[in-house]
Amino acid sequence: MREFLRRPWVLLTAASLLISTGVFSQHSSAGESPQITDGSNVTLSYDISVPGEDLKVRDVGRFVQGKHELLPALERAVAGLKTGDVKKVSLSAAEGFGPYNAEKTMTVPRKDLPPGTKEGDVLEDAEGKPATVSRLSEQSAVIDYNHPLAGKPLVVELKILRVENPS
Repeated sequence: MREFLRRPWVLLTAASLLISTGVFSQHSSAGESPQITDGSNVTLSYDISVPGEDLKVRDVGRFVQGKHELLPALERAVAGLKTGDVKKVSLSAAEGFGPYNAEKTMTVPRKDLPPGTKEGDVLEDAEGKPATVSRLSEQSAVIDYNHPLAGKPLVVELKILRVENPS
């Protein structure tokens, strides 16, 4: 599993599912930070971990509250927070990336894979979809299209870096 996190697509996939990343701009604060409400532009940092596993995804991103750019449970958790607030949220697998679906795997001939492919490698199929090589034998490979965090409970630690409410 750690191999997945060394692959840029996993970080990008996690970030895109949790947060639409944005470009930061200069900010000068005058007074107290507003609370996060629908329409707020929010910049935050987050750490995602899986209980019992040596796995951590860290990133910074930006989203608009109420635009469904976060997982629904996280969007509910940040409502009302202000710049500097920190929150730890535990998510079930269903609240995170959904259950693991065995039907999202397929067996392909090993000869169809790039030379040197190993278990844990992330490849793109002909349509550009990422898939993980979950098993290899002499003749075939099992390719898994599930998100690497599917079926896993998550702990997400959020720190609100900036809140801008629409004017």
